Amino acid sequence: MKYRHAIFVPVALCASAAFAQTKPPSPAAADPSKTPLAPSGNSTGAKPSDGEKDTRRQIFVLELGGMVGVGLRHNEMEVIEKEADKFGPGQIIVIRINSGGGLVIEGDEIAESLMRIRDKHRVVAWIEEAISGAAFTAMHCREIYFLKVGTLGSITMLDSGSGKSAEGKALEAWIERVGDVSEGAGRNRQVGKCMVYSPLVVSYTKDPKTGKVTFFDNANGEVMLSNDQENLTFNENNALDCGFSQGTADNLEEICKIMQLKPNSYVVNPYGKKVSESWDKTVTDSKKAAMRLRTEWEIKGASQGEAAQIAARLKLLDEMLRIWEKCEPVAMGYEGGGPLIPDEAQQYEDLFAEFQKVKVKAPIVKLAFERLKKDMKLQLAQLRKSQ
Repeated sequence: MKYRHAIFVPVALCASAAFAQTKPPSPAAADPSKTPLAPSGNSTGAKPSDGEKDTRRQIFVLELGGMVGVGLRHNEMEVIEKEADKFGPGQIIVIRINSGGGLVIEGDEIAESLMRIRDKHRVVAWIEEAISGAAFTAMHCREIYFLKVGTLGSITMLDSGSGKSAEGKALEAWIERVGDVSEGAGRNRQVGKCMVYSPLVVSYTKDPKTGKVTFFDNANGEVMLSNDQENLTFNENNALDCGFSQGTADNLEEICKIMQLKPNSYVVNPYGKKVSESWDKTVTDSKKAAMRLRTEWEIKGASQGEAAQIAARLKLLDEMLRIWEKCEPVAMGYEGGGPLIPDEAQQYEDLFAEFQKVKVKAPIVKLAFERLKKDMKLQLAQLRKSQ
């Protein structure tokens, strides 16, 4: 049984073109998720004394790396959302992204989460690498900052059936969707579209006095941002020059300064780091365990006879199920190896008929493992009885 998924994949360097107006507009003062944060509560913005409520804005730094759908997911964003909500609207969530792309279905989940979160809090993307699905993630943030080595773009979608780049109506719909995302976050629509489809191009002209940027969906601008050979991918320099990026920062102190946060008006909440590190450890440990379990399933107890092998495999099924329950992306084998489901458990086609359609697949796997364990225990009993 083989399961396939549509994925985002990194493509080459820059490319694209489009029509646009100016760099993203300044945040509206009425929206706390878009405005520079000044001290609130006490007038100095200093740390409150004992018994006084801390009204400083909370900054949550969520570092998400690796494949979209494995290391970079909506789940951790929603965990931070719930924590930020406890402090009221207008908290700051900085998502530090280092990813080369991943699952389309996870991109859909991320989009839904970020569009909700950004209406309550100031959500910022901080870019080391954001290619394809990771770029799609970052584009939902109204503010984007780059590290000096930062890159973002090449939002390519593969067809889930052929594994090739999407074509026809699917491609047209995807181009328009990324354009919608770009425009919805206050950026030029064509810039987003050029990340998807290289025959499109975009250029811009920058007023030397006002800094206002005007985009063109052709070569009429003074600076060509993309060409018709490669999907558009930004680096730190051109992203900043055309206003796609709001600034460049290699550490949190620098990014806070660029965000115009006044000293002592905010506090870095350690919960962001805790969530990041916890999920990263879960993924790392689960990958090691999954690799070991795949090997042991084939060799465990084999040299000691069939009965010993069955007894050993019963325990391995329990370990496999724990990975499904705590780290399903790894159990699904998105980064290689396929689902952590032994061939013997894949025979129950009635259980796996809806496998692709459900969000959480662990309950189906649990039923399959329980059925397999029941069969294996009967087989083990018969072997022991015949001895």
